[in-house]
Amino acid sequence: MSQFLSMLLLAAAIVLTVCFGVAAWRISDEKDLNITGQISSQSYGWKAPPAR
Repeated sequence: MSQFLSMLLLAAAIVLTVCFGVAAWRISDEKDLNITGQISSQSYGWKAPPAR
């Protein structure tokens, strides 16, 4: 019984992975988004307060 449940869990994980992958691929295909582009240095990270 334990082997059956393990295989069922593995199959469910594979199906969910494929479904989410296809959904993400379709969403990203609809728009011209460059998700691999560089992030500008001003949009993230710590930034020192301006000097007065």
